[in-house]
Amino acid sequence: MQNFKRNTLALAILGICLSSEAYSAETINLGDDVTLDWKGTLTYSVGMRLDDPDPILAAASDGDAHFEKHDLIGNGLYLLLESHLRWGNSGLVVSGSTFYDEVYQSDEFSSEAQKWHGGYTRLLDLYAYTAFAFGDEGYLDLRVGQQVVAWGEALFFPSISLAQGPSDAIKSYVPGTEVKDILLPEQQVSVQAELTNNWSVMAHWQFNWEETIVPSPGTFFSTSQAVGYGAYCLQALPDGTCAFGPRGPDIKPDETSQWGVGSRYRITDVTELGLYYLNYNDRIPMVEIDIMANAGQFPAGAYNIRYFDNIALYGATLSTSTGPASIGAEVTYKDGAPALVTAFDLVQPSKAEILQANLNAIVNFGRTSIADATNLTIEASYVDILDVDARNIGIPGTPDTNELYYDDHSLAIAASLTLSYPGIFESWDMSIPLAYSNQLSGRVITGGVGGQGDNRARVGISFTHNPTGIQTSLDYVGYYGNPDVDEAYKERTLSDRDNIGLNVKWAF
Repeated sequence: MQNFKRNTLALAILGICLSSEAYSAETINLGDDVTLDWKGTLTYSVGMRLDDPDPILAAASDGDAHFEKHDLIGNGLYLLLESHLRWGNSGLVVSGSTFYDEVYQSDEFSSEAQKWHGGYTRLLDLYAYTAFAFGDEGYLDLRVGQQVVAWGEALFFPSISLAQGPSDAIKSYVPGTEVKDILLPEQQVSVQAELTNNWSVMAHWQFNWEETIVPSPGTFFSTSQAVGYGAYCLQALPDGTCAFGPRGPDIKPDETSQWGVGSRYRITDVTELGLYYLNYNDRIPMVEIDIMANAGQFPAGAYNIRYFDNIALYGATLSTSTGPASIGAEVTYKDGAPALVTAFDLVQPSKAEILQANLNAIVNFGRTSIADATNLTIEASYVDILDVDARNIGIPGTPDTNELYYDDHSLAIAASLTLSYPGIFESWDMSIPLAYSNQLSGRVITGGVGGQGDNRARVGISFTHNPTGIQTSLDYVGYYGNPDVDEAYKERTLSDRDNIGLNVKWAF
């Protein structure tokens, strides 16, 4: 039920793989070695549902039931502004975004859904930096403020980088959204130092904590009534009255207990090893149910959104290249990460020890028989739940359980292929982005794409007008797999959400 939220960062990285070259305004010279770089990106995006709601999925999700075949699922205007003030080796980076989506202005959506899906303005990056040389070979880069820090080599199924900051799952589903509006910054101090030509170290300390933003109940990509802004009840009557399980206060972690250190060492000209340690608080909402709360009252029961804290992550990475391929690998061990256990048809989150291993490749084939430029990105990810803490399901007199709700492992693959045709028409470039992912076996909360047998595809075409920088794209996204399943680990909660999207982007 909560697995899809883990795919946000993977979708963002997929966007990096498929995005076209950015355009920016000219540098403004302010004098005394001070310059200002700035750019803006204005995007219009509209999307439409292609399938009728599946009765099984619509019965469990107001979001699915709200949208009929050929309904618009988004119709919005998005603006991203970025600036970079430089003086010597120091500077200040500021960015922000705003948007308005007409689809979610209706009163049929909660006020929270109208805000988070319909339009608001937010500050993104706001950090100062400086860099300087030291010693014979050393070089240090120090950044303080609201910024994104992302370590590791994983691409579609992140582990290290997923633990380092929040993301916006809502924006990740909007065609044409800039990556900067999906990977959200966190307030922190980060430092990276090159001690020698082959050896570098890094560290960060966060003095704030923000949760990942997930779709609100009633919106198109929502698959749970219990999480997201506007969620208030586990079971509601048709008129909205809560019949069971009103939402209590969220259980949030400490804001200043997150930090990490890492080191990378180049053992050959093309091969580098990395070691990392993080102490972090999870940002994914977990539903914790107290069925005995409010006994004898209406509504009975209660639930809280819990964010697991004080998780230890140990990671190792390898990056190398051979021929046209860049190869990456990442292995992590997490102690205290969330998993779901079950008994008596109830589900509760518990702490677990989780091992994840990723292997990926980025291959630049160059000119081929099918395109002027062909680029492939592919990754496989395996996750193993080594151990999970037993806990009581919430029924007095029942024994603790460590039976997993989903599965004890996950194996998934994802790939993207971009075919580029520069100058296909006078002043126009064309590209064809293709993407595919498949949950081959098992299911856990992290490291996959959905329930076993869930597979998804994206097919697009994009045209860029070089003199103006205007880009027009059309994308089809298909979610495949039968939603009628008999095991939780096979749930395919998005299998009726096929959609097509058009976006027009102007970078200025």
